[in-house]
Amino acid sequence: MVKSTIDHRPSTIDPNSALKILVCYHKPYTMPNTDDGILLPIHVGKALSRQELNIQTDNEANGRPCDNISEKNDCYNELTAMYWAWKNLRKVYPEVKYVGLYHYRRFLDFEDNGLLDFGVSKPKNAIADYRINNVDEIIKILESGKIILPRKGILTHSAAVQYCKAHLSNDYRTLQKIIKDNFPDYYEDFINVMEHNNKIYWDNMFIMKYDDFVKYCEWLFAVLSIFEKERPAYIYNDEQQKRFFVSERLWNVYISKHRLKAKQVNMLYYADDDETIYKMSFPVKLMKFCKRLIFICLTELNMHLTNLVVFLEDMNMKRFHKLFQKTPPKP
Repeated sequence: MVKSTIDHRPSTIDPNSALKILVCYHKPYTMPNTDDGILLPIHVGKALSRQELNIQTDNEANGRPCDNISEKNDCYNELTAMYWAWKNLRKVYPEVKYVGLYHYRRFLDFEDNGLLDFGVSKPKNAIADYRINNVDEIIKILESGKIILPRKGILTHSAAVQYCKAHLSNDYRTLQKIIKDNFPDYYEDFINVMEHNNKIYWDNMFIMKYDDFVKYCEWLFAVLSIFEKERPAYIYNDEQQKRFFVSERLWNVYISKHRLKAKQVNMLYYADDDETIYKMSFPVKLMKFCKRLIFICLTELNMHLTNLVVFLEDMNMKRFHKLFQKTPPKP
């Protein structure tokens, strides 16, 4: 239980009105119940789509055109929803104090499912049953100075190596130069997160105070506006590589720079097929948990052994120099 530091005097604002969690949709899919007013499905990339999902779009506010980057969704993906929330959410919902972001089949899980349930998979029709029943506790966590995030993923390499293997190394080098030249205060954290770390918060999913969200967006989109000019969409051959996967890494850099404390929760993944659901059955989860535990232990052991080797090599070099150092002749 997180101890709250907030004032517990009665508030005139309904907690459900104070919290909005955007759920990103780019196509028709099962949607959650929105009767409590917390979850806000939003059609991302509406400017590029002829489909009508009959939900909030990322290019309108209060039924009118608004400040948006919807037409850039092929590169920005869920970030077009974040941009919309940054520029327009309080115009539509002026009482909002806390904001979050989900994907159409990835939600945060606030149920206590035990040690093994670091990730839970359910059939997609179960989305309709998703509820947030502990709004007051979520607000206590946020008011205690924490943000709410999915559990960190653990990589087999550093975050930089993983990015260069999965995406384009030129993108990484470009981003590194942008941070160094334009945001030097973030450079040390960038290097620590990307080159000396193998744990990452994925998917740009979060719940946080709206005012803190605004500060993050101001920095994030300032970085991405430069990155977009340096790496325009037309230079890519693969449609997948046009996506700004760098944003997930920037989120981790921002968290590191501002020393943000996180309450980590499990992720719910809603699947289209039975095979994916089976992969998260108890026996499989137990096996995955054991493998994950062994991997973490080996990763930490490797890190300590590497440091030990460096230390021993340094000691040996000092002894070598001392052994062959010329001794001045006695008078």
